[in-house]
Amino acid sequence: MTGCADILVTSGIKGTGMQVSDRSTPLMSADFASLAPYTKFPFVLITSQSTTERVLEAHLNELGVNVIRPEKAIGLESNDNGELIVTFESGKVITAQYVLGADGARSMVSFRSQAEICNLITSIEIRQMAGVSFADPDGAHVDECLAQMILADVSFSSTSSQLPTDQIHGTGSDGRFFLLAPLPKLSPNPEAVYRIGFNVPLSAGPPPSDPSTSYLQQYLNKQGPLYLSSDSNVNPNPIHISKTVWATRFRTHAAIADQFLIRFGSSKISQEQKRGIVVLVGDAAHIHAPAGGLGMNLGIRDAIYMGPALTAHATSHNDSLPSSDRLLEECVATRRAQALSTIRLTKRIMSVLNVFGAAGGGLFNVSYWLFRLVGMMPFFRRQIAWNLSGLGNK
Repeated sequence: MTGCADILVTSGIKGTGMQVSDRSTPLMSADFASLAPYTKFPFVLITSQSTTERVLEAHLNELGVNVIRPEKAIGLESNDNGELIVTFESGKVITAQYVLGADGARSMVSFRSQAEICNLITSIEIRQMAGVSFADPDGAHVDECLAQMILADVSFSSTSSQLPTDQIHGTGSDGRFFLLAPLPKLSPNPEAVYRIGFNVPLSAGPPPSDPSTSYLQQYLNKQGPLYLSSDSNVNPNPIHISKTVWATRFRTHAAIADQFLIRFGSSKISQEQKRGIVVLVGDAAHIHAPAGGLGMNLGIRDAIYMGPALTAHATSHNDSLPSSDRLLEECVATRRAQALSTIRLTKRIMSVLNVFGAAGGGLFNVSYWLFRLVGMMPFFRRQIAWNLSGLGNK
């Protein structure tokens, strides 16, 4: 849909499925091949976010869109003509008809088309300046076991036949979980690199801002699959993390903006005239736990569906403005509904991980055997793949 699918698929790994295990035994799985009747991409594409961003920005450049970095917005107001005035930290001031809050919390990007139809400014700070509230839609708090997370890209000292090559693996035990996925090889780096992720309970204190290899190894040994342990007491062929390429910490929580569309303008402007419009998409509009890898996909779908609606609105004349207004409002309402659906799906996934991890194994553990029984059902495996694909939540 964006013209980038082929190059992204070529640069990534076509993941065939997802498997959830205790530390030694597979319990359930999702087979993405079951999606073949509904999409020409019946797999989970495993690729880094940096690759996705690089490909998307290159395509933008081909379309004549210039991405300017870094520009941070510090002011947003409207004038009597209904235009939006955006002030940047650098002192630059831009007048725009539309402002798009789309760039999360870390940067500010200005898009200007060659046709000069409008300027689009992006930042999570736009949401704050527009006075839009941002909170958990259910007013819920994240379980303390799941509140803190670590993600890292690592290489291992040796290979194992159990290391996934085209699947995402999740491991749960004693209220803890561990995620493992292969990453595409970087051309100058012959080593295989894997993305790992795990929870750090609040009772363990805050994780370091730049987790060390030894810190990652400690948690891998504690809650990862036994075949990756460096402890010879539990793994006859010990493996250790030989290199940490990148690591970070973050807190998991869910929130959604109470509105995605905000109209600015003086009361002197009639309803038939265009007013300055702020639209929120991506992380500026909604955030949730990373369970299922659904965040970037949801943000990209926001952009894909909002693009035509914004274009129709930007190019409409006074006589067609009411219908363009309705189209934009309907699109925004749909995107917010889909965001709510995704937030609640990720909450269910996190709850399952928590319950599954707490269940552990054991001959008389009912939850453990229930997970194993349900995980063998083909319908359940297909349903997991369908929910994670997002095909039912476009």
